[in-house]
Amino acid sequence: MSDSSEAGGLRARRRDATRMEIHEAAVDLFERNGFDETTVDEIAVAAGVSPRTFFRYFPTKEECVLFDRFGFDQALDEHLAAIDPDTLALADIESVYRALLDGFGDRSDDVSAHFMRVQKLVLATPTLSRAALGRYADKSRRRPEALGDRSSARTRGQIRMILEIANLEVQCAFEEWVEINEAAGGSARTRSLVEVYDDVCRRMREL
Repeated sequence: MSDSSEAGGLRARRRDATRMEIHEAAVDLFERNGFDETTVDEIAVAAGVSPRTFFRYFPTKEECVLFDRFGFDQALDEHLAAIDPDTLALADIESVYRALLDGFGDRSDDVSAHFMRVQKLVLATPTLSRAALGRYADKSRRRPEALGDRSSARTRGQIRMILEIANLEVQCAFEEWVEINEAAGGSARTRSLVEVYDDVCRRMREL
């Protein structure tokens, strides 16, 4: 590996680390003080960066919470780029989401615990809930446009319907996962996110 490649990799790792430091500082403050009551300046101070640096990484407070840390969007976009849109089915999208969700839900796992905290914040904060819905709606509009240009058998409306249903299943799974595990408290009788997702998909097919 060349020196320039190593330097580029180091810079990328530093950017990722700074992004996560800002995100985690923001989540801590939002939980403690409330989303609407917390300012960008306060987040910047807690993360050890300037407000200007905050905005280099995140355009808004909402995006600071909602950014795709776990690669959901990238995985779905890569799958859609490789698939024949004429054969696209709901099960295809469900399989992509299921692979991403598998492993979340172990309460002893720090990543799962953090993901749960973020989902609780989104559900409990109207501003974040609206921003999340807007984010999903925007992506649901963009993806059918790209796929529709490659399809001879599917309309953009049909493609969008498949993606919207898949998104709804994921959102319902997030909500139920939070509710189920909150109700369980500290007991061992909790459910993994993928188990909840499988149950939501089954119920959707029964409608």
